[in-house]
Amino acid sequence: MKFLSPPSIRQNPNPNVPLAALLTFVIDEPLETLVQIADKDRTWDIRFDSNRCPLEGLPILGMRPDRHHTITVSLVAESGKVVTAADTLDYRTPPLPTGYEFPHDMRINVDVREQREPGVLLLSVHRIRTGRYQNWSNEDFRFGFDWGIIVALDHDNEVVWYYRSDSFIEGVDQLANGNLLFHRWDLHTLEIDMLGNTVNQWYAARRPQGPVADAVAVDTAGLHHQPKELPNGNLLIFTADTTEVDSYYTDHFDLNAPRAPATVVGDGIAEMDRETGELVWQWSTFDRLDTMRIGYGVTDDYWTLRGFEGALDWTHGNGASYDESDDSVIISLRYQDALIKVDRKSGDIKWILGEPTDWGNLEDKVLTPINLTRWPYHGHNPRITTDGTIVFFDNGTWGSRPPKPPIPPEENYSRGVEYRVDEQAMTVEEVWASDTEFSDNASHSPDMGDAHKLAITGNMLVVWAHCVMRTPGQVYSSNDQSGIFFNELSMSTMLREFSRNSASEIVYEIEFYDKDKRVNWGMYGALVIPNLYPS
Repeated sequence: MKFLSPPSIRQNPNPNVPLAALLTFVIDEPLETLVQIADKDRTWDIRFDSNRCPLEGLPILGMRPDRHHTITVSLVAESGKVVTAADTLDYRTPPLPTGYEFPHDMRINVDVREQREPGVLLLSVHRIRTGRYQNWSNEDFRFGFDWGIIVALDHDNEVVWYYRSDSFIEGVDQLANGNLLFHRWDLHTLEIDMLGNTVNQWYAARRPQGPVADAVAVDTAGLHHQPKELPNGNLLIFTADTTEVDSYYTDHFDLNAPRAPATVVGDGIAEMDRETGELVWQWSTFDRLDTMRIGYGVTDDYWTLRGFEGALDWTHGNGASYDESDDSVIISLRYQDALIKVDRKSGDIKWILGEPTDWGNLEDKVLTPINLTRWPYHGHNPRITTDGTIVFFDNGTWGSRPPKPPIPPEENYSRGVEYRVDEQAMTVEEVWASDTEFSDNASHSPDMGDAHKLAITGNMLVVWAHCVMRTPGQVYSSNDQSGIFFNELSMSTMLREFSRNSASEIVYEIEFYDKDKRVNWGMYGALVIPNLYPS
């Protein structure tokens, strides 16, 4: 029980996770390692079991930036005997990146720590220039879509880890093995470890950007939004494909405007074999829904921005959750303004949670509302809770379907909401909501957003990706010249954690913003994990 070579520490060789470090040494037998770390504010321990080989490098995670750390390394035998290395190590973490390479402008508006969910807060952060998309230069596009970051904050709101990507990052999930899983804007999906190393990667075989070296090709035109891990270890993913429609809408405000041939993108949901990339189960919106049922935004440039020139955005799937109790999937179709539950075995739609207009032969699948504040519009990312309820981010965007006039962005609000569905009675009840009316305390996020019911406290975590200014005369579409496009104005991005008392008390609120009002920071979503190390 001894050190054959003394411990040494070096910065993580993967530059994408610069706050991590690798501890290496050689010992004469497999033993537990105890690492004690101290900076000017705190002291903490990390334990590695005897299965971890220190010669390969032990990951040191959780250090704050630009700090001097003193590190003591000890070996621990099963008997309890401890041997400590003769010398302590000194290590200084690098500072955070400067300028717009990191969201430096941060406000903590509320922090009732004793009521918050314990753990580490992971934030999927992006940046875009203010302005209309069609006025952006190529440099502006690269600035927004060739950059993304996942930031980890500890309970003191200090940065303790971050991962830098060369692509906008969509939703992030933690796998059972502790690795992180996320889709990128370029239709490429990654599994990384906490040192930022790519463990697995997949790409859409028919994506406009072409193949990805060393990645598994998946038979689809698009991999996008929020992937999830299934109980069997496979992945639940959103796919996308196109169809040609001879006569399609050209104006989502005027459904009687002249129609024209169009390339229409529709979404699918699939189970992907993690090893091979094979789609072992698939369900397509083209097979089950009417392509002529549209929502506001169908004629916008979303898929053009992702490489599908001129393609229209019919369904815009953006989140799915697996219901193990009956082998079904609940999916969010943003531009259908609906949550839909699909039976995996038959492919049949079990129910629809959304306003009951224009569903045709599916109208009997629409749930009857009980005490709903409103129908959800353009929402994101349903999650089934352990209680069997559904937590969802209801953006409220547009606040109506064509041809009914929309609610202006500055007069609208978004919210986290929890639903309970009674499948026998075919009803839906609103169990909880962060907001039930437009108010001074409400905020509106036209795009993205996230909501969770947290595991330990039962608190609700809600993310407003972009908080619209209250300036009058705003419009939702970059192509709409009748008013101010909301992204022309400076917006913050906000996360709130709510207790579950009757008053929906806010116990935590954090905002990122740009003091110079040139860039709109956004949080695509958030996740609370117990710690940075796999359990």
